[in-house]
Amino acid sequence: MEAGWDTLLTVLPWVLASVVVGVGIGFYLGKTASPHHPRPEQQREAATLNVLTSVLAAAEQLNQDVGTHNTEIQAVERHLTGMKVDGMMRQIQQTLLAEISSVMDANKQLEDDLTYARLRMEEQAQELDRTRREARTDQLSGVANRKGFDEKLQMMLGAWKRQGKRFVLALADVDHFKWINDTHGHAAGDQVVSNVGTFLRGCLREDDFVARFGGDEFALIFGNLDLDDGSAVAERIRATVAKKNFGLRVGEEQAAVTFSIGTAAVWEGATAETLLEHADQALYRAKDSGRNKVYCYRHPEGTITPVTSAAPAAIALEEAAVG
Repeated sequence: MEAGWDTLLTVLPWVLASVVVGVGIGFYLGKTASPHHPRPEQQREAATLNVLTSVLAAAEQLNQDVGTHNTEIQAVERHLTGMKVDGMMRQIQQTLLAEISSVMDANKQLEDDLTYARLRMEEQAQELDRTRREARTDQLSGVANRKGFDEKLQMMLGAWKRQGKRFVLALADVDHFKWINDTHGHAAGDQVVSNVGTFLRGCLREDDFVARFGGDEFALIFGNLDLDDGSAVAERIRATVAKKNFGLRVGEEQAAVTFSIGTAAVWEGATAETLLEHADQALYRAKDSGRNKVYCYRHPEGTITPVTSAAPAAIALEEAAVG
């Protein structure tokens, strides 16, 4: 009888600890499943997504912890069931087995609830990420919008200041876009913008970025390139698009499209405003000189020079299939 008591006293802390763990996990799940107070509107969506991702990781860890404790409780149950006891010890044994069974049932329910909560959070994280992408995408052209561009440019400037990652900014205007609208209608103009977006997405590298800056103007960022190489890529894009006809979906008509492009490379002390100003000055020089040309702004000289097709393009340009 005394040996049985010793064994029960050894097992009892395991059972009680498992009960406490079960209650603690249930309390934690209740806390994480409770409604969150809305964050201030000025907080970025990225912060919310990071919090949700952290909660997902915690939920996954909780799920693993519950499984581990279930395994431990099952081992205690087997040990307790195999004990040879009688009299009052038998009654205590049955009481402990009933408690263990209750804890196991509660943990099973907890696992189910935790799995459901985790799946719901994953669904919400995906929806938040989709909404965030849509908020930064121009629906007509399919490239980033001005908000997406502003964020990308700030990120590139931060990488330049901290890691020395160079890049080139290019501003591209569709030449005579007003004539297309006036001659073929705004629906045709919209189709040109859509086709230009498809073309630009198809001919940029993974390190590059394109956004619709506004109207018929697009902004491109060429990552890890200096001014000469970035301007050469811009020239290749200009020359390639000049050979294409863009479908207007207006009586199956097509229109030839050309770009005027201005480029500027990041430099020490550059800001988003000054970089845009320099690229814009180069763009207007390209337009004033007859359009369908690329000009680059050279800092610190402050000179604006043309880019010719003879310039060596260090980066291959993918041909985009444009309907």
